[in-house]
Amino acid sequence: MTSPNPAAVRFGTDGLRGEWGKPPLDPDTLRRVAAALGVWLQNSGPDQKRVLLGHDGRKSGPMILQVLANGLTAAEVACTDVGLVTTPALATLVRESNVVAGVMISASHNPARDNGIKIFLHDGTKLPDEAEREIEALTARVDVEDQEADARIKPRRELIALYEDRLRNVFADLDLTGVRVAVDGANGGGSAIAPRLLHAFGAEVIPMACAPDGENINAGVGALHPEALASVVTKQGATLGVCLDGDGDRGIFVDETGRVHDGDAVLATLAPHLRDRGLLPHDRVVATVMSNLGLKRSLARAGIDLVTTPVGDRHVVQAMRAGGYGLGGEQSGHIVFGGEGRLTGDGLFTALMLLTLPEARTSGFAAAFASFERFPQLLLNLPVVSKPPLDSLPQVQQAVHEVEARLGADGRVVLRYSGTENLCRVMVEGPDASLVRQYAELIADAVRRST
Repeated sequence: MTSPNPAAVRFGTDGLRGEWGKPPLDPDTLRRVAAALGVWLQNSGPDQKRVLLGHDGRKSGPMILQVLANGLTAAEVACTDVGLVTTPALATLVRESNVVAGVMISASHNPARDNGIKIFLHDGTKLPDEAEREIEALTARVDVEDQEADARIKPRRELIALYEDRLRNVFADLDLTGVRVAVDGANGGGSAIAPRLLHAFGAEVIPMACAPDGENINAGVGALHPEALASVVTKQGATLGVCLDGDGDRGIFVDETGRVHDGDAVLATLAPHLRDRGLLPHDRVVATVMSNLGLKRSLARAGIDLVTTPVGDRHVVQAMRAGGYGLGGEQSGHIVFGGEGRLTGDGLFTALMLLTLPEARTSGFAAAFASFERFPQLLLNLPVVSKPPLDSLPQVQQAVHEVEARLGADGRVVLRYSGTENLCRVMVEGPDASLVRQYAELIADAVRRST
């Protein structure tokens, strides 16, 4: 019998995350979470229940997968293992297979020692907040017997081909013959899928960081370290560099000159293209409060409005669904498309959308991205021991008001806690880089004194 007094489980902004072996990613807690998920799924209807499980390139992935399968099986839910996969690929397979849910084992851009789980419903959407609260409550009550042997898991690696086939069908007219594409797979879930898929479109693929060994995921590579790919692009004469993160749901891109372009640049570049094709309903784009002021101004020049949301791709998706919008995303590289994009952030889907740009194929991606002019922006991540409400800290509020008054309409401040780490994020944006740093440090000092 497992511990009668299990630690409380709380889902963060993107599922559960932590270090393997420590709460909430210790075997006992994970098995309880999986059993609670199984009970919740059983309560949703009488049909036979099957869940798809997948993982990125971390050593702990297969071990966590087995623990989750043990808990799900205890709740009479069958498990299928699709193996090494990206988060968007798993979400697609869940949506297009006869399963009730999916669990992606990944900590996205975090280092190899970390891991996590993301839960998807049968339609490929992330578990809503109210469902997470119900599963949290069930986790504290569920009674899971110790098992003498691991549960049986059905391996179905071939299912990944369904995801690749779908993208080939969506972009059926895309011919990349003669195009050189450099791919940084972050030694993660996209390490095999990304080169294989781009090659299927006819591209000459230059792979980098596509050999996961369990410990090298995101290690100096991937979406947080695009400078490594930039060097490969310029040396190898690539048309475009595609830089994924560990689980493949975000993409950062490098043009032929070696310049790096983030999610804001992608939104600014793709929005007019989609509008001209009738794929930008209401002429609006959705982005978070962390997006650069240059995005708003770039879109405004094209006659496109910007809708802002709190940080997190789930907020972007919620706003897109509520407003019927066709494009949204985050500066970090999470880009979400309506229509055939199915409101799922996918770095590879974004790459294929960029590769359809006719002007990029004729004049180069440096020219295609040129419409976006970035305002100087600085983000400071400050370690904190606790997270008292920021509006309850007088010194912090005074510093924020002072900076906002100095910036006026030519800049802004975003101050928030991370939803997944013990960090306070200070973002300041303005017309002058030196002033932006000065103002960010002023607020950061107030945060350090107050937390």
